[in-house]
Amino acid sequence: MSEPPLPLVIDLDGTLVHTDTLLEQLVLVAFKAPGRAPSMLFALLKGRAAFKRAVAQAAQLDVRTLPYDEALLTFAADRKSAGASVHLVTAADQSIADGVAAHVGVFETAQGSDGRTNLKGSTKAAAVAERFRDGFAYVGDSGADLPVWRKAREVLVMGGGPGLYGRLAREGLGPHHAFAWPSGGLRDWLTALRVHQWSKNAVLLVPLVLSQQFLNPEILLRAAIGLVLFNLVASATYLINDLSDLAADRAHPTKRQRPLAAGKIHIRTAAPTALLLLLGGLAGTLLLHPAFGLVSLGYVVTTLFYSFTLKAQPLIDTMTIGGLFTVRVIAGMVLVDSPVSPWLGAFTFMLFTSLALAKRNGELVRAQQAGRPVVGRGYLAGDALLTTSLGLATGVTAVLLMVLYMELEARMTGLYANVGPLFMISVVLAAWILRVWLRAHRGELQDDPVVFALKDRTSWFHAGAVALLWLAAVRPIL
Repeated sequence: MSEPPLPLVIDLDGTLVHTDTLLEQLVLVAFKAPGRAPSMLFALLKGRAAFKRAVAQAAQLDVRTLPYDEALLTFAADRKSAGASVHLVTAADQSIADGVAAHVGVFETAQGSDGRTNLKGSTKAAAVAERFRDGFAYVGDSGADLPVWRKAREVLVMGGGPGLYGRLAREGLGPHHAFAWPSGGLRDWLTALRVHQWSKNAVLLVPLVLSQQFLNPEILLRAAIGLVLFNLVASATYLINDLSDLAADRAHPTKRQRPLAAGKIHIRTAAPTALLLLLGGLAGTLLLHPAFGLVSLGYVVTTLFYSFTLKAQPLIDTMTIGGLFTVRVIAGMVLVDSPVSPWLGAFTFMLFTSLALAKRNGELVRAQQAGRPVVGRGYLAGDALLTTSLGLATGVTAVLLMVLYMELEARMTGLYANVGPLFMISVVLAAWILRVWLRAHRGELQDDPVVFALKDRTSWFHAGAVALLWLAAVRPIL
């Protein structure tokens, strides 16, 4: 007669879920309820278990959106079908364990830290061995689980590096089975850092080109270094945004695939990386050019304010995006010691506000066509008419401001041998703006307009025409 299957005991953090629930909760508190931090720190004086209880009460983590390991869930369901009992035992607070068990539905029992005892390491090992005296199978992920594996009859490992497997081998612990862990590779980091969005920061170089200081090696090098530093700062803000939006991203049909939301990049790596990029990048901008550093700091503050508050305010969100592009251009002006141009700043604001409205309009049109609400932005599907009107108006205003800039400023600089071609640039720009808005009106603008321009062959034709017209206008020294 065969032995009954061993009870299967599964750890939570880093095993059943591709994250650490305590860090998830700390991030939630930091962004959503920072006022609860003092009470949490006071609880820490009473021990880790009390701290976890206080954090759980402050954060109210939605366990339904956590990145669960589907392979492990299938394995647990199969073991249960074969007659084994399945149990969740975790160092996370009992409220988290109960929530996970209720959501997953495969566990017979769930045991976590109770506010007095931190259920980790040897404490967990003793508790599990006492409950399952005839033996058990245990799934864990780190060196902290070694005491439990020593008492288990079946050792199962989630992920783990060579060091962990070496320790298991030296102690003769197997393992009997290993589960693959989704590790964040270079591609995931490039996605998380939004390297593809660095193209937006290229507008920082517009003042360099318009002032024709790219012929000065010192100014050109400073602008290149400034652009790199600004990109690093921008990437830091994207990471911070993803940390603050973890729960919302996981509930989104596409954003849940982002590396942080999917658990491919761990919070304990992402948070210090964001801090390092932010502080290092800002320090670099200040050392490179103090005024450039201050403008970069303003960009960071505005971006974070947008991420946490303004992006949910209809129409204000698009104006903020236009303002952020304007800040980029102003940063470029001060970086190359070019006089700040109100005309160029106003043109930038109107142009990118129009493009932001185009993106939002495209989303509203698709929502209308699908008969679904627009989530998280404060818009109604019927607002498409309003965004169309405002977007076209700001686009036309941008073209008019460009003409005024050419006439009242560019002509006076003496940098152009023939200003006639400059005015033709406004015609090309108007044609491109109308093209973007036609796509948005039809619900065909799937990407950010800047990203769309990089992918669209016709947009490249427009960009080439602008470049040729500008070259025709500058002095023959080129």
